[in-house]
Formats: sequence, structure tokens, C-alpha cells
Amino acid sequence: MSFFRKSKPAPRLSIVVIFYSMPRQALNTLYSLSSHYQQQVSSDDYEIIAVENHSQNNIDENQLNKLEGNFRYFLRDESMPTPVNAINFGVEQARADQLCIMVDGARLVTPGLVHYMLKAQSIYSNPVVSVPGYHVGEELQQDAVLNDYSETKEIEMLESIAWKQDGYRLFEIACLSGTSQPGFFKPIGERNTLGVGRKAFDKAGGFDKRFTETGGGQCNLDFYKRIVEFPETELIMLFGEGSFHQYHGGITTGKQTGNARDEMMERHFAQYRAIRGEPYSPPQKNAIYLGELPAPVMKFVHYSAQSARRSRGELATPDTEGEL
Repeated sequence: MSFFRKSKPAPRLSIVVIFYSMPRQALNTLYSLSSHYQQQVSSDDYEIIAVENHSQNNIDENQLNKLEGNFRYFLRDESMPTPVNAINFGVEQARADQLCIMVDGARLVTPGLVHYMLKAQSIYSNPVVSVPGYHVGEELQQDAVLNDYSETKEIEMLESIAWKQDGYRLFEIACLSGTSQPGFFKPIGERNTLGVGRKAFDKAGGFDKRFTETGGGQCNLDFYKRIVEFPETELIMLFGEGSFHQYHGGITTGKQTGNARDEMMERHFAQYRAIRGEPYSPPQKNAIYLGELPAPVMKFVHYSAQSARRSRGELATPDTEGEL
């Protein structure tokens, strides 16, 4: 099944976002990508390609119809428990030469995301645009859920900051995600909201179909590392923007019993080693920083600077890293 808005001229940016069994989170994500919410851009500048793998809990298309913007929706059947095929399918539908890929559709983004993705495209020849990742809540959701964190509590938190009126307030109720915890000034492992040119995507061969583990395993880390390490790409970090994970009981952030999460993660690590012949390590390319810094993000700038200075031995390492 597919849904299309009226055809328009080719946009400058195609955002490909993947969903599976998360209608509330999906509609929040799509609102944050809508032209009503994104600032300094128009709906003609970009398109949103929403790809949903069929489940018993799909997006309500009537609600999708109410969103402002250039949306294209595809509902597809998938036999594998991985988003890899959906990502590659979504990119095949994209009309722009510049892509933004959101592997996990449970991501709220800040209002300057599209503007600065387009700005990077206009300044640099081969930008890979990196958006820092966060979790909604005071601690990583896989830990918070053990302390009674839930969708209900998250809904209350989001309502308390009226994020639809000011998306930068999301920084007030968030913590850095696991792969973003080194901070802005050290190498990180992945991005769940990532801008990349079509040439780089094609050179990488898209997302590797050999990543068949539930949730895709380390498919996203693998793709990020490969395109960042291309000698011709420029790593651009939008450190004043953010991608905020909403709780949905997902593969790596949901509540697990016993050693289930550790065992699952080891399967992910083992599959990466089998495919690439070595354990995963983050790409080492230095980033170029682009964008404005809203006041709520300053605590994360401070944390990131402290983290970088400690890694160089300029500061003593405290007993805990909790400076946020």
C-alpha cells in the first residue's frame, strides 16, 4: 500500500524514515518533520518518505493526512526482522540527491534540522551530516524502564514542555544516547538521523542486507562508519540540533528479563565481526560544526568539552560521569 500527496518538482532533500509497530511515536516523529514545525524552509524544499513494515499496529493514514508537508507513505510486507530492506526501498523512492536517513522512526527532531541539512548541502561538496542522538528522559531508556519509566510518563514529560510549540525544549528533558555519550568533540559510534549524498549512499551499496538480526543489529553503525571513512566525504555535525528517541519498548531500549539484552547485543556484535572480520570501532574523522546553539543545549556542550579534555588528560576523571 502506498499514499502520495500531489506530485511536486523534485525536492532538495529526501528524508527516509522507517517505522514498525509504533503509531503514536511515528505521528510525533512525522509532525516534527512537517513543514508546520520545521523552521526557515518550505514544503517544496524537502519530502518525507515514510516507510512502514506491516504489523498489527500501523499508522493511521487519516492522521497522516492532517500533517502539513510533502509526505509519501509506503506500507510494505517484510519477512525479516530488520529495517535494512525498508531503508534501501525508501531510498529507491527518493527524488532528491541529498538524503536524510532515520533508521528508527521513534525520533523527534528539532526545528532547524532541515534548514541546516540544506545549508550543509549548499556549502560542502560531499557532506555527511551528523545529528547528535538523545533519549527522552533523565537516563538511558533501557535503564529508566527498570525504574518504572513508561510511555505514560513520557507522554506527560512531552506535554509538560509543549514541544510542538518549541522543539528546542526537548533538550530540557533528555540525556545523550549510548552511542552519543562521548560527546560532541570525540568520535561517536552512529547517528540515527544522518544526512548523506546519494553518490556516497550508492558507493557504499546502501545498507548491507547481511545484517539480519532483530532490529538490524549493527547495520546503522556499519553504514555510518563506511560513509564517514570515505576520503571524499566531509563530516558535518549539527551540534545545536538533536534526534530524540521516544520510548516504545524497542529491541535495545525496551525492558528485558535476565540476561536477554546482553545476549542479544552479543549476537549483534558477533554478526558484525562475521561480516567485517573485526569488532566495530567508531570512525575517526574530525567533524566540522555547523549551526546555532540554543540555550538548552549548552549543558551538553559543557559536558562534551569536559569529556574531550578528560580523554586528553587535561582533567581528572570523576567518580561518575553524570554531569548533566
